[in-house]
Amino acid sequence: MLDWSRIKTIFILTFLVLDLFLAIQFYQKRSSDQFDMMAESSIEEQLKENDITYVTLPKNSLKESYIAGNSKDFSKKTIPNKKGQTIEIYKDVLQSTLKKNVPIPDTNNKTFFLENFVKEYVWNGSNYRFCRLDTNSKTIYFCQTYKDRLIYNIESSVVELKYNDKNEIYSYRQRYLEGLKEMVDKKNIQEVLPAIKAIENLYVKDELKPSDRVTKVDFGYYTVIPLSTGVKFIAPAWHIVVNEQEDYFVNAIEGQVIKIDKEQWSE
Repeated sequence: MLDWSRIKTIFILTFLVLDLFLAIQFYQKRSSDQFDMMAESSIEEQLKENDITYVTLPKNSLKESYIAGNSKDFSKKTIPNKKGQTIEIYKDVLQSTLKKNVPIPDTNNKTFFLENFVKEYVWNGSNYRFCRLDTNSKTIYFCQTYKDRLIYNIESSVVELKYNDKNEIYSYRQRYLEGLKEMVDKKNIQEVLPAIKAIENLYVKDELKPSDRVTKVDFGYYTVIPLSTGVKFIAPAWHIVVNEQEDYFVNAIEGQVIKIDKEQWSE
């Protein structure tokens, strides 16, 4: 039979081992938490050191999934005649020429006027929202929306308003995605990367230079891969504008960076 001194020694050793185990667990958790905090703050510190600034970022967490849709074949369905225009259809492209040019008023609320123009003149015009102005090609872009967010892709889902030197709209071209739906059920929708992480990905890819400023951060969607003829695979994405000139899209689930050439906005 064990004597009391040996039993006491065994208890002491057992508690020492337990205390050591708990101490290690606490240290590992604390180190992990400190590392996470350092990882979060390090990008902000690095940006500050390089004098890279950015606008106020969205704080709310988002859960999204990839979506898919089909390019609308306008030739398979009669489009109701809209007033004051001649419409020609080239399968998935609708081309309109106005019978009478519509002047854009010289006011501070041009976007409101243009939105009303699109609703009045364009088929399903309420599903589009202003997204870009290209003064070089004299084109005003209205992007299609999904869940009230812009789908940034001019090749598949945009209305392009053309205006002349007198600031008069004389024609437009329309593309449309139909049957838009999420690729996974609600249970499998993923939490997207926060906006600061998207900016970090730009920084890591050396797309941000000292003294740059991120002038716009917006959440929407961007077409990544056509799955088959007419079908578009669309990713949730952060739209980031640098110095009011360079457009980038960062896949909000996987983090890939896509830089948009200006030519892509003026085809």
